[in-house]
Amino acid sequence: MQTAGDESTKRIFEYSRHWLVRRSDTPNYHIYWCRPGTRRVRRKSTDTGDLEQAKRRLIEFAEGRRRPNARDPSVVPVFDALSDYIEDRLAGKPSQATARNCAKSLVEFFDLEDIRFIGEITWEAQERFVDWRKSRHHAATGSEIACGTIARDLGVLRAALKSFHKRGRVTSVPFIMGGSQSPPRERFLTIGEIDRLLGECHQQHLFLFVNLALHTLQRPGAILDLRIEQVDLVLNRINFLRDGDRQSRKRKPVIPITPSLHTLLRTACGHSGSGFVIEWNGAPVRCIRNSFKKAVSRARLADVTPYTLRHTGATLLAAAGVSMREIAGMLGHSTTRTTEYHYAKHHPDFLGGATSAIERMFGGLSLPPNPPSPALLSGRVAEPRAIGAMSDLRDVRCFTSPTEVWYDESRSPTSA
Repeated sequence: MQTAGDESTKRIFEYSRHWLVRRSDTPNYHIYWCRPGTRRVRRKSTDTGDLEQAKRRLIEFAEGRRRPNARDPSVVPVFDALSDYIEDRLAGKPSQATARNCAKSLVEFFDLEDIRFIGEITWEAQERFVDWRKSRHHAATGSEIACGTIARDLGVLRAALKSFHKRGRVTSVPFIMGGSQSPPRERFLTIGEIDRLLGECHQQHLFLFVNLALHTLQRPGAILDLRIEQVDLVLNRINFLRDGDRQSRKRKPVIPITPSLHTLLRTACGHSGSGFVIEWNGAPVRCIRNSFKKAVSRARLADVTPYTLRHTGATLLAAAGVSMREIAGMLGHSTTRTTEYHYAKHHPDFLGGATSAIERMFGGLSLPPNPPSPALLSGRVAEPRAIGAMSDLRDVRCFTSPTEVWYDESRSPTSA
């Protein structure tokens, strides 16, 4: 692949980020240019070996690539940008369904606010959308909406506007706020809590779902979409990415099957009537939330969702000393950066080298040379050491409560 710095693209003439090149394998001049935001070079023949004529054709070509149909944002409907992005740019991609759900909330709010054009999406309008989204969700569910949900809605709007602008449909687009992300999930189940939860999974499909989630660390949606042809009981592998599907940011990896899970999958695949691994009454299960919530309640657990099982498996693997690389492979992370951010702190060797070095350097200096007597601790009264005159108070070590550390006032900032 050629880049803008290659010798083969030496520039003879330039105009509006396009340049003319004389290639050694043809007598005709070629027009070269880079796609915006990349270093990848595109080329097109001028079909002429005359330099002046090639220059004119380059200018005509560059002018034609300007945005002749770009309109002012005050007259471009925002619905056109959303529709173009979701139905055209995301066609066939796994993220299309999610973007459609986000667009429903955006369009509903724009209708309420009578916002029709891109130019009307002001910062104030975005703040009103955030407030409306929070109040609407609370009224419908009685709970607070996740910050990441609002950020995802705004992200779809931002991507749609940027795509519309990049394709030359609008001259400019407003800045879209980023929105705050939800804090990392910290709740995970202990082995005892897992045992209680499995004991309350009375339905066979729910019991299989919980085991699949714990043994594969996959997202609930990927488990519910799993078909029997994706399960290879001979090679002991599960390919969570269907044939013909493309990987998205939420990667679906190939996971080995554990011996205990093999028995459950052999039974489930042998009796499947719908072609799906997780089914109920011969039909695929599209949502596990209600039955899972009832099992969690019977197990007397709090703040546990189907996604908690994925976090639990990764956390317990880290606590067992499994490498971050292997945990990332199970989770489907393309790199270990995300894995380390969430789970490295649970590893038994977490910052072990640093803490050992700190102990070697400072461990012998941390104890007070003259610990306070029990009488002083009970009286909570500072008493100077009887070592000389009281004129030099900076050398007096004192304390204010039994829980505070002794200190040398000569080393405090106020004694300078």
